[in-house]
Amino acid sequence: MQQDKIEEVILKKTSFYKTKINDHIVNTVLNYTKDNRENFKSRSWNCNILTSKNLCKNILYHLTEFKYVREHLEKAVESLLLHIFNKEMPFMIHDSWINILDKNGYQEFHRHTDDDGSGVLYLTDNNSSIEFAIFPDDLRTQFEPKKCDLLLFDSSTFHRVLDSEKERFSLAFNFKVGK
Repeated sequence: MQQDKIEEVILKKTSFYKTKINDHIVNTVLNYTKDNRENFKSRSWNCNILTSKNLCKNILYHLTEFKYVREHLEKAVESLLLHIFNKEMPFMIHDSWINILDKNGYQEFHRHTDDDGSGVLYLTDNNSSIEFAIFPDDLRTQFEPKKCDLLLFDSSTFHRVLDSEKERFSLAFNFKVGK
């Protein structure tokens, strides 16, 4: 008697993926951020955050000193897509920016619905947690990132930054996957 193959059918699955980036590479972005902090502007995202979005749309490609961090992030996205699709997939990081949250900084729940994937690279230690959620089920999970952590996730996933106890620097980006 032949046994049929069992196939998993997932009705709802939301994940985030974690990896690390080299400390020397992260320090390049951190030093730039500290040196240029006065050029960052506040955003009207219903939160108290400073961002580089006023300087350029895609800081990873705008600054030559970010070449190596960009290459590391691209490798991480390539690995993620290979893991998910079991084949190489073309993609493009089309939007990237730096965020600074001062003490008591936060960011409300949001998602990036026009993109396929998002990522956050943490430039400092002692970061407040990021919380991911599935609504309307109200399923939530929190993760407390450390310096050099890179989180990658589906852009349609709701996420927020909980109140910071200390200053927090991160580099965020969005990417689109070709078919």
